Amino acid sequence: MKQSRFRKLSVQLIVMTVMLFIVGTAIGAVLLYTGSRDMYLQAKDDMISYDLKEMGKFLDENVCVDWLFEYAREHDDFNHKLLDREFDTIQEIQIENDLYEKDTKTKAEVYRSLDADQQSLMAKYEYMNFGNYLSSSYQMTDYEKLYCIQVGSDKCGFVYFDAIKTDRPDTAVFRPEASGVTWDYKEEDHPAIEKLREGSGDMAFEIAAIDTSNKATSYIGYLPLGSGEAALCISYDWAPFQKQLMSKVIILVLVLLGAMLLTCVLILVFLRRIVIKPLNTVQTAMLGYMEEKDSTLVKDKLESVKTQNEIQMLSENFEELTTEIDSYISSIRKLTREVMEALAQTIDAKDKYTNGHSFRVALYSRMLAKALGLSKQEQEAIYDMGLLHDIGKIGIPGAIINKTTKLTEEEYETIKKHPIYGYEILSKIKSMPELSIGARYHHERIDGRGYPDGLKGDDIPYMARIIAVADSYDTMTSNRSYRNFLSQDVVREEIEKNIGTQFDEAPARAMLKIIDSDKLYMLHE
Repeated sequence: MKQSRFRKLSVQLIVMTVMLFIVGTAIGAVLLYTGSRDMYLQAKDDMISYDLKEMGKFLDENVCVDWLFEYAREHDDFNHKLLDREFDTIQEIQIENDLYEKDTKTKAEVYRSLDADQQSLMAKYEYMNFGNYLSSSYQMTDYEKLYCIQVGSDKCGFVYFDAIKTDRPDTAVFRPEASGVTWDYKEEDHPAIEKLREGSGDMAFEIAAIDTSNKATSYIGYLPLGSGEAALCISYDWAPFQKQLMSKVIILVLVLLGAMLLTCVLILVFLRRIVIKPLNTVQTAMLGYMEEKDSTLVKDKLESVKTQNEIQMLSENFEELTTEIDSYISSIRKLTREVMEALAQTIDAKDKYTNGHSFRVALYSRMLAKALGLSKQEQEAIYDMGLLHDIGKIGIPGAIINKTTKLTEEEYETIKKHPIYGYEILSKIKSMPELSIGARYHHERIDGRGYPDGLKGDDIPYMARIIAVADSYDTMTSNRSYRNFLSQDVVREEIEKNIGTQFDEAPARAMLKIIDSDKLYMLHE
């Protein structure tokens, strides 16, 4: 039972430690991940913001983006006929200069006043400027993608520009074939676009997929262009950093788990020394006291408890409590013993030929109990039973008890009633029910020929079987009116001869060992 309780406490400590570490590990991993991610993304915000602003500033100053996006939305052949048409750049520039010399309108208003062919020509010119600048800027970065899309609600996802890098380190191109198409953008997957529509900032960022793959591995920055219907977008490949970050988080988790195991071992070792072992000692002392009722044994066991904490205080308090209980019990036991000895003297005084019989039976019974390995508490209990085993003789007339001649059959039947009388007297003592057992059954025999109930074998209470041997031994080793006490050899022979018939074997064999050790034959009246 002690070991199971120790294991239970150990398991509780381990479970508590593991739970604390799991919670701590989870919190630490989340903090590491979110903290590192936020720092990383803040750095990317700054870098992407700077590049987007520089690109946006150039485009506002050198490209008529509003008119270009307007023209692209209104012409389905924006990515085919427009960009496949050959033209002379010098001619386009001359057209543009001529228009400005003749008109004071804005560039967009001038372009809208041109005929269809001229608008187509100027759209290509503006778009080439737009694309060439962004392509050259893109080539010098380590971004994943650079593109320009429609973010207005009417045609969200319409692509104005999409750049790709080439094998040459100083060259990037934009893809005409990607212009004029509409990506399958799901608005709910792009909170940054919604933010731009609400006008809540001049720039927006998000972690999302850049196409229909639904893999949120790109960190995207959006810069509104022109009137805000379009946005210039830079996407950074989030996967490598995320993978690296996750690997560090995993390493952290493994380190913390290793620390958890080490801590569990240290906690078990440490707490076993300062908590579990001292508590186990206090528990053992408590259980021992419950069995032995001996505070000196408690004191000996608790001397090893030196933890300098509440457990030692508990140990000291328990030791004081057991000492106080022992003192109280000792006082009660002393009073009880004095009363029982007085009763025993009263019983023995009634039979002038058996003076001291009750005390000797009590003594021999305790000696047998000790030899048989009974507890100290049981030894004291059988001593008390021995003292009062013949109390029923109070109800037997003195003339019969002290008769020197042979008893008649009627007188013998009267004598045989004293166990019943004793049982009736002692059974009234509810706090010590064992007293009545010794009184009633000490004349029972193993073979069933005893009295008053004729019990046989194990049906006879064990304590009564021990008292029966002690009672018979004192009867044979005491003087009677008709004889002196018998010799030790004769007594030994009688006891051995009646094993299994009159006496139970275990207490009888124990009595034989006591006889053999009593070389000077001191155990007699």
